[in-house]
Amino acid sequence: MSEVDSKASSNGTSGFEQQVANSDGAQNSPAYLSGVRELSLRSFREEAEIHAISIALRQTGWNRKRAAKLLSVSYRGLLYKMRRHNITPDNAMRAVPGAQSAK
Repeated sequence: MSEVDSKASSNGTSGFEQQVANSDGAQNSPAYLSGVRELSLRSFREEAEIHAISIALRQTGWNRKRAAKLLSVSYRGLLYKMRRHNITPDNAMRAVPGAQSAK
């Protein structure tokens, strides 16, 4: 049993909870947590949605109907998510690393 596991079992928390609690700069935090501003499933899901929508729109030349089909969501659902995340041609290019403007 590792030191983290033994500490976690002694205070009633799991090893993962202990690592998350130490993610503010501790050496034993998982690599995928580095640089995360807010640690919540909602923030991860929102970032993934923004990224996926931006890529789909770029791949389809900003054809929203085709992008919705590519993402397996309804057209109205895509429009809702675009408004919710404020995804426009200007800021979508900044959201995807390596994206080139279509101008």
